[in-house]
Amino acid sequence: MKPLNTFPIESFLEKSKIAIRSGQKSMVMDIKDVQALNDNLAIVMTRLAGTLDSTLEKSIPKSESVSIKMDGGGF
Repeated sequence: MKPLNTFPIESFLEKSKIAIRSGQKSMVMDIKDVQALNDNLAIVMTRLAGTLDSTLEKSIPKSESVSIKMDGGGF
C-alpha cells in the first residue's frame, strides 16, 4: 500500500481556517482542488473502512467447530 498524500485535506483545512478567522461568508475552491480533495477523502475513507473491518475480524473469536444435535421429536 503506497503512502497516503494528505496534502489536499491539509490545504482545505488551512483555507477553511483562514476563511473562518477572517469572517468570510463563503469560500471558493477551484475544481482541480475539489477533485483532489474528493479523491483523497475517498481513499482515506476506504482505508479506514478496511482497517475497521480487519480490526473487527481479529476481535471476534472464531470457534473451530459447531455441534448440532437433533432428535426426531414426537407427537
